[in-house]
Amino acid sequence: MLRALVLVVWIAGAHAAEPIDINRADAQALQQGLTMVGAAKAEAIVEHRRRHGPFHRVEDLAQVKGIGKAIVERNRQRITVGNRLLPADPVPGSVPVRTVPRR
Repeated sequence: MLRALVLVVWIAGAHAAEPIDINRADAQALQQGLTMVGAAKAEAIVEHRRRHGPFHRVEDLAQVKGIGKAIVERNRQRITVGNRLLPADPVPGSVPVRTVPRR
């Protein structure tokens, strides 16, 4: 019984340690992974990203309406901005880039 409890706590801790990429996460992932972020704030983050492009720093999240410095600080360890050079979603109709083998 104790082993099972330790395993559950370990798994939950490992899952919680994985940061949320605010440049790629959908509203549901943002809502579930960030403290003090409900459905409306999660949708606002996604909409802000869609209109203004990727976040460059964690602090940029405070530019989203309804997200203040307190929310950013409370979630700082849970947030990453990932690779800002890649689009969050593939562009419809785009052709994927393939590498060409060297000879």
